[in-house]
Amino acid sequence: MVMSDLKTQKSRSLFNKIKHILLPVFIIALGGGSLMVLMAMKKEPEKSEKSLVSLAPLVSTETIDFSDTGITITVDGVVVPSREVKLAAEVSGKVIYTQNGCKVGNIVRKATDRERQDPGNQNLLIQIDPENYELEVKRLTQEFAQAQDVIDELEVEIDNEKAMTDLAHEEVRLQKTHLNRVEKLRTKNVVSDSEYDDAKRTELSARNSLQKLTNGTDLLKSRRKRMVHARDLVGVQLSRAKLDLSRTHIYSPIDGVIVEDTVEKDGYVKVGDPLVTIEDTSAVEVRSNLRMEELYQLWQHAAQTAKKGQSLSGVAQGNRHDLGYQLPQLPVNVSYELGGREFIWKGKLSRYDGIGLDEKTRTVPCRIVVSDPKPSQILVNGQPTSQIVGAPPLTRGMYVSIEIPLKGNVSLLKIPETAIRPGNLVWVVREGKLHAEKIRVVDTSANQLLVEFGASGLKPGDHVVISPLSVANEGMLVRKGEVE
Repeated sequence: MVMSDLKTQKSRSLFNKIKHILLPVFIIALGGGSLMVLMAMKKEPEKSEKSLVSLAPLVSTETIDFSDTGITITVDGVVVPSREVKLAAEVSGKVIYTQNGCKVGNIVRKATDRERQDPGNQNLLIQIDPENYELEVKRLTQEFAQAQDVIDELEVEIDNEKAMTDLAHEEVRLQKTHLNRVEKLRTKNVVSDSEYDDAKRTELSARNSLQKLTNGTDLLKSRRKRMVHARDLVGVQLSRAKLDLSRTHIYSPIDGVIVEDTVEKDGYVKVGDPLVTIEDTSAVEVRSNLRMEELYQLWQHAAQTAKKGQSLSGVAQGNRHDLGYQLPQLPVNVSYELGGREFIWKGKLSRYDGIGLDEKTRTVPCRIVVSDPKPSQILVNGQPTSQIVGAPPLTRGMYVSIEIPLKGNVSLLKIPETAIRPGNLVWVVREGKLHAEKIRVVDTSANQLLVEFGASGLKPGDHVVISPLSVANEGMLVRKGEVE
């Protein structure tokens, strides 16, 4: 029993010694293995990332920058007259003359003030029988002359009454002096009472005569004033009669072409009856519609121009509120193709054709003014030619093309056409990774597309991908270089 206990104690002592020796060795070995595993794990991602970069697709990029060429807004339009004048009869009567029948298509010329004074000039358009109006002028002329004669007679009578009044004043003064003398003699009992009464009666009679003459003079002046008013009234009637007489001769107020006629020679017209409608040919207008995006470009151009302190025709300086309700009067090119030739006119953006958007097209109607209907330039195969004889003028109904150049003052970025992906997307390489940016293209007239700066995250100096991409994802690793 004792021997077995001793053996058990020796075996336990040996196990404890072995445990104290092997446990630290095991811990050290375990730590070293863990360190090796961690080092292996640390080196493996570096090898993986390097392998991924080496396997990333190669893309060609191009650096984008601001464009200083501006843009050109191109829209269609239709020519309309700048104004139409409808002539109506201002007096009634029989039509005794019409210029070449006053038919539709006849060319008429504006009459000058000097020509209007000459009833027999060649620019007379329509004449209404003036006989009744001439007689009325003669009658009123005679009435005016009679009224003037009466006024002249009254003036003579007033002058005579004035002279008689002066004599009456002298008579009154003499009689008053005589009465004073008689009164002094009466106090001395030199004259009798009857003589005094006679002197006083004579003085009263002189004053009475003076008062009658004064009243007569006032009455004559009142009659003269009334006759002056009567004469002036006849003068007004005479002026009206002369005006009616002048209205029997009708002239064209503008240079133009008759587009509607409702008058015939030997016909009778009343006051207000329409005669002819004349379309102005000295200038024409073009009616067009702008999309809101295009209108926004105009507003932006106007705002930037005003911000730089430059004069902007058509927009009140200092009142930025007008920028939304009044178009800037920018130069415009109007073109029309005919027989292989392109005819060009110079115009000016004028105004809105009303206010608000068209409910059907959701566009903004506007008007363009062309001051000279004759073409300023003719292009044959894109080359200018000096042969403009027989060139058609800009007339109503023509469907034309309109170009509104916006040079400078427009913040735009130049982007290669090959960089645009479906859905107006552009892939940008930043820190070796792809990023998608949605853009808004505002001009596609050249190889370099123009997009609005600020409408996306693009900025000058970005590298856009111009090579094809079979697979593209946000954040995908790529390599920049030349793709063969």
